[in-house]
Amino acid sequence: MKVRCPSCGRLYSSIIPPTCSCGEPLKVSYDYESVDVSPWRKRKPGVWRYRELLPGVEQIISLKEGGTPLLRAKLGEELGFNVFIKDETRNPTGSFRDRLTTVAVSYGLSHARNGFVVASNGNAAASLAAYAARAGRPAYAVVPKLVEQGKLNQIVAFGAKLIRYGESVDEGISYAEGLADGKGLYNVTPESNLIGLEGQKTLAFELWEELNPTHVLVPTGSGSNLYGIYKGFVELREIGVIEEIPRLVAVQAERCSPIASEVLGVEPRVEPTKALGLYVKNPVMKELALEAIRESGGTAVMVGEDELDLGQRLLAGEGVFAEYASAVVVPALLKLAEEGYFERDDRIALIATSSGLKGHYSEARERFSVGGTKLDILRLLGERVMYGYEIWEALEKPLKYQAVYQHLRELESLGLIEESHRKGRRIYYRLTEKGRRFLETLSE
Repeated sequence: MKVRCPSCGRLYSSIIPPTCSCGEPLKVSYDYESVDVSPWRKRKPGVWRYRELLPGVEQIISLKEGGTPLLRAKLGEELGFNVFIKDETRNPTGSFRDRLTTVAVSYGLSHARNGFVVASNGNAAASLAAYAARAGRPAYAVVPKLVEQGKLNQIVAFGAKLIRYGESVDEGISYAEGLADGKGLYNVTPESNLIGLEGQKTLAFELWEELNPTHVLVPTGSGSNLYGIYKGFVELREIGVIEEIPRLVAVQAERCSPIASEVLGVEPRVEPTKALGLYVKNPVMKELALEAIRESGGTAVMVGEDELDLGQRLLAGEGVFAEYASAVVVPALLKLAEEGYFERDDRIALIATSSGLKGHYSEARERFSVGGTKLDILRLLGERVMYGYEIWEALEKPLKYQAVYQHLRELESLGLIEESHRKGRRIYYRLTEKGRRFLETLSE
C-alpha cells in the first residue's frame, strides 16, 4: 500500500489524512500488476479474504465481518429482471460499517494511544464500540441528537463513551477531529479515514465474485459507501479481472438529497428524514461520490417519505429486515424499472446496508409506553369517533377532563390518533392507520 499526493508528491506512511497538506485529495493505491486474485477463492469468506488489496496490519481485530449473503429477490421475478439483495444486515453489528471498522481499528491500533473516536449518525459508532471492545481499547462515539435508539443501545452496551453533539453528523465530524488531536485518539470517522474505506470496498469484491453486476443501487448519505464500492470495482479493472465498472446508482431521501439533486439537476433539500441514516446535510465525500456516479455511467434516485414503509415491507417480504435508510433501494428500483432504465439481461444488486432492529424501534417503544388511560382512549376511538369531553365521560375514571386533552395531544404526537372533524368548538378524534395497527398488535 502507498499513499502519495498526486499534486505535490508528498508520501504518507502512517496517519493518512483524507487530503494532503497542499489541499489535494489523497487516495490509497497498491502495486496492481503484482496482485494475484487466485488465492481469494481458497480462503474463508470475509473482509480479510482480500488482503492483497488491503493495508498491511500487525494484528487483525475481527468479528468475522463480510461474506454476507447475496439473495435473489422475488421482486425481481415479478418485474422481469435479475435482482439480488446484498444483505449487509448480517454483519456482526448489523451494518456495512463493520467492513470499515475492522480495517480502521486493525490499522489504527499502533496510533490509538488513548483509544478511538468516531463521528457517526449511528452505524459506524455502534461498530466502533464493538471493535474497540474487542481490541480492549476505549472508544468515543460522537453522535447527533437525531439518531435511532437501537443504535444508541448498541453503543452503550459495548461500553463506548457516548457524546451527543449537533443535529446531524456533519456537525460532529470536526468535533471528533478535535477530540482525536486533543486526547490522542485514532479517528475512524468514515469521512476522515481513508484506511477504513479500504474495508468498505470489499463489498465490490464480493459482488464481483458472486454476481459481476451491471448495476448497483446504494443508499447514500455521506457518499463514503458509494465511493468505496466504486474504488473496489476500479481496482478490479486495474488488475484485469473485469473490463467495465457496473453503473452505480446513488439513492437518497427527497428530504435530504445534496448528492442526488446535483446529479438530477434539481433544487437540493437538507431536511430531517425518517431515513435518519441518510441525514447528512453537507457530505464531505460529495465530490468523490459524484465522481463514482459519473465515471460509472450511473445515476441517482430520490425517494419520498411515503415510500419508505413500502420499501421496508417489500424487503421484509424477501426475509430481510432493514432500516429505512436501507429500504430506499426498493422504491428506487421500482422507479427505474418503470422508467425503462434496465435491460432484461441486466444483473442488479441492491445494497441493504443496515438492520431494521437498529432503526425501527418506535412502535415497539410505544407498545410498552402506551398503557393505562392512553390505551383506554385508543380502545374507545377504535369503536367510534369522539371528542374530548365525551371521552372523559366514557372513561369513568377519577381524573380531570383537562388531563384527557393532555393524553390526546401525546397520542397525536405519536401518530396514533388524528383530528377527524370539528363541530363548533368541539374537536373530534379518530384512530390513524398506525393506531389501528398498534391496537391489533396488542390483541394478537
